[in-house]
Amino acid sequence: DIAEFLPLVDLVLVMTVEPGFGGQKFMADMMPKLKQLRTMLDEVNPDCHLEVDGGVDLVTGVTCKENGADVLVAGSAFFGAADRAAFAKEIEL
Repeated sequence: DIAEFLPLVDLVLVMTVEPGFGGQKFMADMMPKLKQLRTMLDEVNPDCHLEVDGGVDLVTGVTCKENGADVLVAGSAFFGAADRAAFAKEIEL
C-alpha cells in the first residue's frame, strides 16, 4: 500500500516492536519487509531514509543495517548502556 507514496517521502519508519512502550524484544520477522522497502526505495527514491525503531541494540542494529536501514532508534539500549558515548559510537552508521 505504501508503494505509491515512496517517491514523495523523505523517511519511512519500520517498527520492530509493538508500539507502546520501551524495552520490548526486537521482532526479527520485520527484516524481510525492511529489505523489500529498501529495494523499492532504491528504485524510486534512493535519497529517502529508512528508519527502524524498536529493540535496537548493538546486535540488532547490525541486522537492521544489513537489511537496508540507515536510521536507527535505540532508546532502552542507549539509556541502559554503561557507557553511552561508546554505545553511540559503536552503533553509528
